[in-house]
Parts: sequence; C-alpha cells; structure tokens
Amino acid sequence: MTGAWQLARAGLRAERVRLAVWALAVWLITAGSVSSESQVFGTAAARAARAELIRSPAATALAGPGYGLDDYTLGAMVANELLGWVALPVALMSAFLAVRQLRGAEESGSMELVRAAPVGRAAPVPAALTVVLIADVVIGAGLVVVLIAGGLPLPGALAFGAGAAGVGLVFGALGAGAAQLTARARTASASAAALVGVGYLLRAVGDVRAPESGSVLSWLSPFGWAQAARAWVGERWWPLLLLPAAALCCAGIAGRVAARRDLGSALVPDRPGRSTASPRLRGLFAVTVRRQGGSVLAWTLGAAALCALVGVLARQVLDFVAEQPDLARILSAGGSGPATDPVFARYLVLATCLAAAAGVSGTAALHGEELIGRAGHVLAGPVARVRWLLPQLAVPVLGSALVLVTGGLSMGLAAAGTLDDPGQIPHLTAAALVNLPVVWLLTGLTALLVGAAPRWLAVGWAYLGYVALTGLLAGLLPDGADALSVLRLMPSLPGDPMAWTPVLVCGAAAVALVGGGVWGLRRRDLVA
Repeated sequence: MTGAWQLARAGLRAERVRLAVWALAVWLITAGSVSSESQVFGTAAARAARAELIRSPAATALAGPGYGLDDYTLGAMVANELLGWVALPVALMSAFLAVRQLRGAEESGSMELVRAAPVGRAAPVPAALTVVLIADVVIGAGLVVVLIAGGLPLPGALAFGAGAAGVGLVFGALGAGAAQLTARARTASASAAALVGVGYLLRAVGDVRAPESGSVLSWLSPFGWAQAARAWVGERWWPLLLLPAAALCCAGIAGRVAARRDLGSALVPDRPGRSTASPRLRGLFAVTVRRQGGSVLAWTLGAAALCALVGVLARQVLDFVAEQPDLARILSAGGSGPATDPVFARYLVLATCLAAAAGVSGTAALHGEELIGRAGHVLAGPVARVRWLLPQLAVPVLGSALVLVTGGLSMGLAAAGTLDDPGQIPHLTAAALVNLPVVWLLTGLTALLVGAAPRWLAVGWAYLGYVALTGLLAGLLPDGADALSVLRLMPSLPGDPMAWTPVLVCGAAAVALVGGGVWGLRRRDLVA
C-alpha cells in the first residue's frame, strides 16, 4: 500500500476539472428540477394527477417505484422521479474515473513510471477508489445542500444524497474490476458502462413487476437499493448499507487481482493476431469496423433491449390510461395520437441519446489513435489525412444510425405484437429515423473537436449529457433549461406533427461540423 495516498492526490489533481464539470452538472440539474416541480406541482390536486401518471408501467420503468403516491408530496416526487436519473450519471462518472485511473494509466505507460518508484503493488486500486470515493461524497454532500435549499426536509435529503453517492461508489468499484479484465481502457470503459446499463435495466424490470415494493430483480441492482431508502416517505436506512458493502467486496476482488497480475496484462488476454491480414481487413474502414464493431454491437443490443421493453408495456399503458380520464388528457396534451405516443416519444429520446453516445465514443477514439501512436505510423506513409480520417468517421456515423434504427424497429415490433397493430413497426421506425440528424450532429461536433481542438473533447460529451438530461427530464426543468438543446428544435415523434425544416437544417449542420473537423485536422500537428 506504499504510496497509495500520494497516487490519490495526483489522481485528484489530474481529474479536478473533469470532476468539477460532472458535479456542477448534477447539482444544477437537480436544483432546476426541484425548483420546477415545486412551481408546476405546487397544489395537492396537481401532485395527485402527477401521481396517477407515475403509477403507469412505462413511468415506473423510466423513473422507479412509486413510493408515497397516495399522498404525493414534493419530496416523494423528487425521490421517485429524480433519484434514478441523478444516480445514473454519478455511476457512469465513477466507473469511467476508475478505469482511467487504472487501465488508462497502464495503457498510456504512466503507471509503469509510477511503479518504478517506491510504490506498492497493491496501491493503485485503493488510490483510484479513494479518488472515486472523494468525488462521490462531494457530489452527495452537494446534493444534500441543493435539496435543503429547495425547501425539502433534511432526513430525506440525506437519504437522497447518500443513495446517489453510494450507487456511484459501487459502480466505481465495478469499474476497477472491469479494468482488470481487459488490456484496453476503451474496452474496460464499455464493459463498465454495460454494467451500469444492466443495473438500471434490472431495476426497471423489477419495479414494473412489483411497483410498490420492488421485486427480486430490483434488489439485484444498486439503483434499487438507493431508491428502497424511500427518501421523504418514511426513510429506511438499512438498504443504503448494502451500497458500501457491495463496493468493498468488488474493490477487494479488484485489488487482489491487480496485486497478483503483471503490469499491462489482463485476466482476458489479447489474442495474438495473424501474421498477415485477411482480405476483409484491408483498408482503414475494415480495420475500424473490426476495432469498433464490438462497441457498436453493445450499444445496439442495449438500445434494442430497452426499446423492446417499452413496446411490451404498451398494452399496460393503454389499459391504465383507459381507467384514468385525467391522465389521458395529460398525455394527449399537444398531440392527437394515441396515449402511447408520448411514452414512445420519451423513450425514443433515450434511444437517440444511446445512438449519439455510440457515435461520439467512436469518433473520440480517433484521438486515441493519435495518442497511442498508430495514427503517426499510418500518416508517415503515403496516406493523406483526409483519406485516414473519413473511413474511420464512416464507422461511428453508420454505427450510430444502426443503433437508432434498431431501437425504433425493436420498439415497433414489440408494440405491434402487444397491441396487435402491425402499423406500429413503420410508425415507430420512422419516428426514430427523424432523430437521426440529431445523432449525426452530436457525432459531427465530436469530429470537429477531434480535428480542431482535441483537448476540448470533453465538451462533446458534456453537450451530449446536457441534451440527454434536458430531453429526458422535459417538463420537470425550468422553462428555457433546454434552450441550447438541439432536440428542442426537432419534432417529438410519434405524436407531434412532422416538420422537415429543422430536420434538414440539423443534417446540414452535421455535414458542416464534419467538414470543419477535416479542415482542422489538415492544419494542425498530430498530438504526440
């Protein structure tokens, strides 16, 4: 353990800006949501109508179990509708942070330099998780302050903040474990993100099966443990104890593996390649498909599973709305389609964000090619920069389209079977395709940053997070919170009337951004 605290201090210094951005985003979204909910649902009648909406299976899957719906206070509303969506980015932040501190440092070679000093073999994992712990505790404490400032009682605020921080700590420890599995930081990050997605999906399915108490599946997910604390609805503290216990178990396993393996190795070793490439791997496009194909497949399967679940719940949504006339009026506000259309539209926003994440991730990997030196080797030969860049941009562009189309198609197939309406297949697939220019614009923004300002790549991820949160929390945030979101300009299909002008403008902007990235890469030096 020698040198663990010094490593943790260095990690905090290296991550200080990135962590500050994550923390501010979480606090501002929470503060805005609480303020908006207190204004929009300031009366008991308005909260009762909102409670009827939360009872629906689709809302339960999206947010969480409906605790305290019979007497829906502002605190119960914040806990039911916001805790899961606050804990989700905290979990992703923690998992990615652990991977960067461990496998990222090994892949870049900095860990080898550190281990050449008097640093114990067991020090890196506890050092990385100390950084994760400090970041999560600071975010959790800030959430408590934000919630108290919003007029909510202290006990519930403590349960809310501790739940979000605890979820982050568990997935940070799981990220440390993922860093031991593979020799590539990008693959480890994708594995950690997949674990976060599985945890949220288990919670969603479990809560739909048992809305008021959570089923066995809910209790298999850290998200379920955090929400089981029942903030502002007769708090119970023992489920929160499961979070640090699980984190300690995962951290212990990750630390033991890290201390026993060779530096740079992994539990799942890289397979040795062939001495000569097959004809299918000749060309940058084919090599990029081989390199990023697994990641695209993972994003595609995640979007398909999520959207198929929503389609399966379509009949339950219709039956529930049929029993609640007031709820039917709420859902049909602003549209003339069936009651399921607003639910489908909200989940297609999530599918759009997943597809955009696939595009942003694949495009950002181009900068990784520079950092590890492969780009320099290729461009040292008779290869123009445009010829190097465009085939590799084509993979995330096409891959993100595949993720979005698969999500819309799976939702349509499931809804068609549930509602006995084959027309749902083209209806929902077309609705998903309308958001394709949004996906490509976010991918194009990342391409511009890769080409012109690679040090600012975090801006692409930050804007994607902003678009996702403002789109998914629409109606809860203050007016104008989504003023800079490109989704605000797009028609919300299905349900809203089609508008071609924003679709075409968004597509043209995406092309312009990619062109700017190509222009920037031609003019700058490669990053050493």
